[in-house]
Amino acid sequence: GINAEYGKQWYQRRVRGTAPTFSVEWDEVNAAWGQTALLLYSLANANNFNFQRYRIVPYGSQSYLEGETKLPLYTNGGLRLFWDAKFDQGMVAFLDCLKQFLDSIEKKGSFNFPYKIDKSKIGDQKGFYSIKLHFNSEEQWTKA
Repeated sequence: GINAEYGKQWYQRRVRGTAPTFSVEWDEVNAAWGQTALLLYSLANANNFNFQRYRIVPYGSQSYLEGETKLPLYTNGGLRLFWDAKFDQGMVAFLDCLKQFLDSIEKKGSFNFPYKIDKSKIGDQKGFYSIKLHFNSEEQWTKA
């Protein structure tokens, strides 16, 4: 029925990151990045942790990182996405912040993150996936 199809699409969209009949809109991606930025910002503050190189600015679906320049964690997609690498740079900067935070927590022995972060890639023993959109497939980016 309708509910079964909705549940299947919700699962594919939210849990697996894919959906065969529709794609996730950029507004949702931007909102997810905003929530992720707020979470890491809050965890860092709760642990009195300061990031090197960047400052996370959680601002809803317009969140960004500040370093030498403003690096957005949002985009409107479209052609601009292919000409402007700042969204990729923002995601890579976020991974850098995440790695810094995780390294500090793991040193305390209280947590082991199940994935490894290597610059712009995240993965495990099965493989690494680039977080960058440029020169990447949608499927590979979604896995990252």
